[in-house]
Amino acid sequence: MARIVLIGTGLLGSGMVKHFLRSGKQVTVWNRTESKARELEAFGASVATTPAAAVDGADRVHIVLPDDAAVGGVLEQMAPSLKKGAIIINHSTTLPEATRKRHERLSAQGVRYLHAPVFMSPQMAADGVGLMLVSGRETDFEDVREELQEMTGEVWYLGERADLAAAYKLFGNCMLFAISGGLADIISMARANDIDAVEAMKLFTKFLPGNVVAARGPRMARNEVSPASFEIKMARKDVRLMMTAAKDQPLVGLPGIAKRMDELIEAGNGDLDITAIGPAAK
Repeated sequence: MARIVLIGTGLLGSGMVKHFLRSGKQVTVWNRTESKARELEAFGASVATTPAAAVDGADRVHIVLPDDAAVGGVLEQMAPSLKKGAIIINHSTTLPEATRKRHERLSAQGVRYLHAPVFMSPQMAADGVGLMLVSGRETDFEDVREELQEMTGEVWYLGERADLAAAYKLFGNCMLFAISGGLADIISMARANDIDAVEAMKLFTKFLPGNVVAARGPRMARNEVSPASFEIKMARKDVRLMMTAAKDQPLVGLPGIAKRMDELIEAGNGDLDITAIGPAAK
């Protein structure tokens, strides 16, 4: 049985550990705040006091840390104790360029390394469902494919370009934040007009925004701004109505959208399709 280590037992990391343990795996954990790691002893995990001690003899090292600085610091500490042939699988959300440089540096040192961020809540991690993105050497991926598939409902291998999974993870989180901002503004409008905000959400059982992503996303990516099906100048009128309807309620996304539309209209581009609010093609 492969010996598994997980570095970083925050909410997501703890969920992964619980799933490993429920699957009968032997898991050693380390966390900067040791008390968080100790909480997993009750589930059967072993706790190491240093990253180096944690990875000593390990076959798989899973990392779930907040940022590039934390990942870099832990990698430096564990390097002397890393078993030859062990694979490091980093699930942290990190900067694409830093991820690429990290992969290049570790590869030059003979270290096997995959970047595998996830779209999973802590409970999903514990249940082994969600989506995992993976970039890195294909032979390394194939050696852990089965293990990664057991961790989540779907594993999407993006290829050997080391920074792709990091970039795609940021794309997904950006959409999550954009949707959250849009929902916040809708709730503000609903409250300002004495409409129950929960009831307002029922609109999206009929009008499905995901269809907008599928229809307009590729058009925006190709910079297809004409012929217009929804002119910017008309869309700006609707944004004005929305902001007025919100009255004194706080708005998250609409002010920024209005600013971008005003810039385009002032530049003489009001007749273009709303897809023009994206960056112009170079």
